[in-house]
Amino acid sequence: MEAQLEELAEMVMTLTGKQEQRMEGLEQALAALRDGIGGLTPRGAPSLGEEPCPRPWTARATSLQWSELADWVDWLHTHYEPQGEYRIPSCWPYHPGAAEELAGLRASWKAAMLAAEQSDDSGDQALYWHDRCLWDTLVRANRVIPNTCRNTGHASLRKLPPTDRSGLPRTNGQSGAVSAT
Repeated sequence: MEAQLEELAEMVMTLTGKQEQRMEGLEQALAALRDGIGGLTPRGAPSLGEEPCPRPWTARATSLQWSELADWVDWLHTHYEPQGEYRIPSCWPYHPGAAEELAGLRASWKAAMLAAEQSDDSGDQALYWHDRCLWDTLVRANRVIPNTCRNTGHASLRKLPPTDRSGLPRTNGQSGAVSAT
């Protein structure tokens, strides 16, 4: 009986040690989580000049992704030879709106071409991309690039003033000014 009690006491000690190790691990994880949360800032409406959440492609893309996009846009010009309103000026990286459109176009192209390839070209993914994405997106990308970029070379745009918030409704459906934050 005494041997059984010693064995039981040993098992309790082992379990207690494991529980203490688990508690230490949990306390360390909780401390790391608190540290991580402490570094976060509350997300509300972005301040003037601040990126919205989620961040746009131009704010989160790496230099490699920018380079890949530039290579793809160059390939697109060579492959499709777009003319007129479809031709993207070489200064497009200076125009964030155009870069966003082109990054989205490239992502949709990749998805469509991979889907077409995986279906042994038995679907209409490539046709759909050409019909619904390619040409309309090139036109939209061009809309945010000044004509002077196409005619005489890159020109910076004049910054637009921020939204006049005095006309925003105070509550749902009621007109009136809201306080600026």
